[in-house]
Amino acid sequence: MKRLKYMTVFAAAVLTAGCEHMFDEYNNDPNNIEMWQIHPESMMEQLLFSAADGLMYGTWQLNGELMQYTVNLQSENIHRYIIRDSYVQTPWSYLSRQAANADHMRRLAILKAEPNCEAIALTMRALMVSNQTDLFGSVPFSEAYRGRDTVAVTQPRYDTQQQIYTQLLEDLERANSLYDVNKPLQTPAKDLIYDGDLSKWRKFTNSLHLRLLMRLSNRNREMGVAKRIQTIVNNPSTYPVFTGNDDNAQLAFTNISPNINRFGSYTEKNFSSNVRVMAEFFIDLMNGLGDPRLPLYAKLQGDAWQGLPSGYPTTETINNGCAILNKNILGGYTSPYCYMRYDEVLFILTEAAYRGMLKGGEILAQKYYEQAILASIDYWDGINPSAVHITEAQKEQYIRKTTYNNTLEQIMEQKYIAQFWCGYEAWADYRRTGYPELIIGTATDNNGILPTRLMYPQRSQQTNSEHYAEAVEQMGGDNMRIPVWWSRKATDMN
Repeated sequence: MKRLKYMTVFAAAVLTAGCEHMFDEYNNDPNNIEMWQIHPESMMEQLLFSAADGLMYGTWQLNGELMQYTVNLQSENIHRYIIRDSYVQTPWSYLSRQAANADHMRRLAILKAEPNCEAIALTMRALMVSNQTDLFGSVPFSEAYRGRDTVAVTQPRYDTQQQIYTQLLEDLERANSLYDVNKPLQTPAKDLIYDGDLSKWRKFTNSLHLRLLMRLSNRNREMGVAKRIQTIVNNPSTYPVFTGNDDNAQLAFTNISPNINRFGSYTEKNFSSNVRVMAEFFIDLMNGLGDPRLPLYAKLQGDAWQGLPSGYPTTETINNGCAILNKNILGGYTSPYCYMRYDEVLFILTEAAYRGMLKGGEILAQKYYEQAILASIDYWDGINPSAVHITEAQKEQYIRKTTYNNTLEQIMEQKYIAQFWCGYEAWADYRRTGYPELIIGTATDNNGILPTRLMYPQRSQQTNSEHYAEAVEQMGGDNMRIPVWWSRKATDMN
């Protein structure tokens, strides 16, 4: 608990990105340390833990349901596109809060002349802000996090996605330039991802840069995506990226309070079978391919692999032995969570080669594609607590079964399988590419359209009404059919 002392203060006090209200002054509580006196590393531990916890929960609650990994059996029918306000308030709040905390760490780092801390803070802020804008569209950014400044901004304007992504790409460039391995962290134990290994942090920064660039693939002309990707890939000494699973941005929960995987306290019944089961689309896809990761992702119930169709009335679906989430791997007290993995980098490079952004064409794309699949298999097998592991023969068989056919559909289908349990990435890729081709159920709301964004939470409408109205007018509405700027649907409309 002592290690998290300082961040506990900030979690309660730093304004969220929405700057929805002012908190009490620090000096009202004599036990609170002055917010500009602490070292930026004091914020790192809780920032990393809370960011991982929030993204993991979002994976379970929203991404899994929308992208047909799982089907909720209770009243929260997200897989039917019925998403109540509390389910949009949660990601809005935690992403805003952690972006604000990362920004405060960044400003502290500048004040204390700690460039490595600034680089880490910029990376984490980019991770949080990119997720928030990907979920909602326009969000507060350039005027956010200023509620406690001398000239306070309590109702910040909403920036467009183009404005936000332009700044995030600049931020990641700066972060990459700041790392200095000759100036180690003072308290590496507070780094819950890399234990103070700054070379790995630099790889994470540049790998995240690749993710955000590929997110903008439909906006190549405006954002110069191909040229930027080429610059990173062709200059590995300047822009190192993940080169193996040892580089994964992974938070390993310790089972020492409060650094505990929140699902550890859930019984298997509450984690999976009584709350949600595996979706038919996902199970059929993996089972049909003979995917060796299937028993790592899910647990068999009965004699055969089966899932429940998404988006259909309960009268038309029966949970008769549907597979459930594998709690031993996903929901144990110490089950890890990855912000980003090596296999994602390889899939990004596969797609870049496929799109002609990299020289090498189909041969290079196939090389990256196969490496990506194997990296994903090795990652999941590596955290498998069972004594039975995936053999080399099984890997070779699966590569033969999924032989590269030089189509975007196949690339994204395999990436979809690999990106299971990784934030909102599958949903973002779906909106960007249209793949995988999900089966939309007959009982879905939202005019039978898989949501293209989340609606703004009611609280943001009430506390920042002027700028909320501006954002809605700018985007063309506030509903779940408005396409985000980087999506395929948005570019098709131009």
